[in-house]
Amino acid sequence: MKKEFVLIFDVPRDLHKVELKVNRDLHRHEAKMVQHSVWRHSDLSRLIEIATFIKKSGGSATILEEKLIF
Repeated sequence: MKKEFVLIFDVPRDLHKVELKVNRDLHRHEAKMVQHSVWRHSDLSRLIEIATFIKKSGGSATILEEKLIF
């Protein structure tokens, strides 16, 4: 079973271009949207790159390892 990771992020409203770039990057790398700012992907290094970009741009980002309990 492949591990899945979840990226949760928040970008301030005045940084719309940052959010647009992040969403395009996530789509291009075939991440799956769970909710508006919650995405799932199996490539941890890719999510770390995107999260680093978000933080450097003034937003906040967290990556969690998904674990199915039931």
